[in-house]
Amino acid sequence: MKRFLVKALLRIFSWPPLCVHHFNAHILGWLARCVVRYRRKVVRDNIDHAFPEKSPKERRRIFRDFYLHFGQIITEAIWFGGSSARRVKRSRIVTVKNQEVLRRLNSIAGGTMVVYAHLGNWEVLGGFPYFDYGEEPSCLTVRNTVNVYKKLTDPVWDEVMQENRLHLLGKENHNSVEANSILRHVLEHKNEHMYYFFSTDQWPYGSAKTYTLVDFMHRKTRSMTAAAAIARKLGMGICYLSIRRGPGGRKYIYDFKPIADNASTLTEQEIIDKYYKYIEEDICADPGNYLWSHRRWHKLPENEQ
Repeated sequence: MKRFLVKALLRIFSWPPLCVHHFNAHILGWLARCVVRYRRKVVRDNIDHAFPEKSPKERRRIFRDFYLHFGQIITEAIWFGGSSARRVKRSRIVTVKNQEVLRRLNSIAGGTMVVYAHLGNWEVLGGFPYFDYGEEPSCLTVRNTVNVYKKLTDPVWDEVMQENRLHLLGKENHNSVEANSILRHVLEHKNEHMYYFFSTDQWPYGSAKTYTLVDFMHRKTRSMTAAAAIARKLGMGICYLSIRRGPGGRKYIYDFKPIADNASTLTEQEIIDKYYKYIEEDICADPGNYLWSHRRWHKLPENEQ
């Protein structure tokens, strides 16, 4: 019953056009910031530490901009879940640049790891066949593109979110692989020139056996290494997906930036350091575009500080 109600409500709320959802994002962001006060302390602390050189007024502007962005993530995800392929294509919610980087990497290696952070709106990645690629056809297809995800604790919400993200790709698609199964999947398809989209900026999961330390926005933090380790072990190409907001803070620009043609030529630390350098560049260019509400910087034990 819960599953049916959640899906029904999301479909009803998805009907208005994207411009209405962008208007609703202002309301939802204000409610999260001023009424629910969702993780205000975490957001403020993260922004203060990340931008010590900025004035209090500038940091308050980033703080407010983040909550607008947070509202957009939610409203755009709802809109996307009820959208047809034609609706997504006409909206031009994502413009893709530099896909020649993907083509080149996949022509060299047997597969490509595409690492990205919680910038922009990752919830619409499942619309990749219908993004704006300009005059060139997309090199990303239903057959060669996989999104790596972490299973949610609540089985109902896990099913709802997976369906919301992937409904445009068809019921029989195999475009989503749980993080714990990714190595097996890569090995099984190592000669098929697959693209693996892997979010890699979370604090390592509690079950993670390995991680590394990075300097990120003026603080040390632990980083996941699975994407880098797999790419390095199998000699895959690896690149960074930059997701920036378009004019007016609406819609998104995807830009692929190479990290290594063959990841085995770099150490895991070198790959991760280059990846976080790209993230910092994107955050500094548009500070409100990052997910400041997640607890990215935990207190480290003394031997890691």
